Amino acid sequence: MKVLFIGSAESKAFFQKALTGHAEITADKNADACVVEVSDASTLFRLPKKFGVPTFFYITKKDRQILEAMKDFRISGIFFPPLKEEDVVKKLTDGNKQPDTANGGEFDTLKAKIIAKAENIPPLPALARELVRLTRNDKTKMKDFVDQIKKDQGLSSRIIKLVNSPFYGLRQEISSIDRATVLMGLNTVKNLALAVSTESFYNKNFSLLKTTGQEIWQHSFMVAMLCEAIGKAAGEDEDALYLAGLMHDMGKTVIVDFLVKEAATIEDERTQLGTDHCAVGELVLTKWSVVKSIAEAVRGHHEKGRDRFSQILYFANQMHKAKNIDEVNDLIDDCAMAMNLPPEAISSVVLPILETEEEEDAAS
Repeated sequence: MKVLFIGSAESKAFFQKALTGHAEITADKNADACVVEVSDASTLFRLPKKFGVPTFFYITKKDRQILEAMKDFRISGIFFPPLKEEDVVKKLTDGNKQPDTANGGEFDTLKAKIIAKAENIPPLPALARELVRLTRNDKTKMKDFVDQIKKDQGLSSRIIKLVNSPFYGLRQEISSIDRATVLMGLNTVKNLALAVSTESFYNKNFSLLKTTGQEIWQHSFMVAMLCEAIGKAAGEDEDALYLAGLMHDMGKTVIVDFLVKEAATIEDERTQLGTDHCAVGELVLTKWSVVKSIAEAVRGHHEKGRDRFSQILYFANQMHKAKNIDEVNDLIDDCAMAMNLPPEAISSVVLPILETEEEEDAAS
């Protein structure tokens, strides 16, 4: 298979390397397929609307004008950064067919719009960014965290409300961040601050995902705590795992704006959009400069994964969604085996979290 590439030397070299052993990059205009690099709308104005061979666009700039013009072209698909070699091979070899706007072309155009939306999502709140930065600094003291949290009165009030909820079961009412930190520990208060700072992203209508923003946020908060607990038992980075759990469904805040009918499963998302909240979540976290291990775990959180970090996020997510205690126990056994730990090491930290949530739900 020969592929004509029209674009920069740097991009051409990447496609050439990715396709080694699968296809040949050529300057021959009679090639079997074509890839055109598009960095601005003016490139599109010079192209025909239909092509004689399967043609793919490599969109290197998330520009609204480019995306609007895309609908006029009959193409077989779109590439966009960051590129992965396996994706390039799959799309060019499996998708080597005549342009069809009812299949790959339409999906890829929609996917490009979703990615543009993810690229323009508001940044992680300044306080959350600062708390993450402080977490990564070994010289950070308790006072540094508390001072940052106290700067935001609305956030402080929300944290105090959560601390006084039945979930934490404190015998005395807490009225200040300082007191909460003394009684509950810095890590708990810091993580509550991170959780509350992400809550605003879920203030929209999620009915097409058959849920609510509050339910998604609550699920993310619980998965974060499960990730932290399992990570501590397994000797993994519990702070990073908490963040992974807290942000694992962030992609839903983007894709919900593109759904046209209910999507109850991840397969439903892919059927409608050609992508899913996991892949979009990775894009959002990459945009926010969240560490790579977290972004990759978020992308794969519906699959068990190969590394322990990703596996912990997968199991924590499944445990919180489990319908009954038998399912939870099966997941605990599987998780323990993956972590090379006795089941009791996992159950002793997981069950108290799940049981406390059930008690709070019953009381509310």
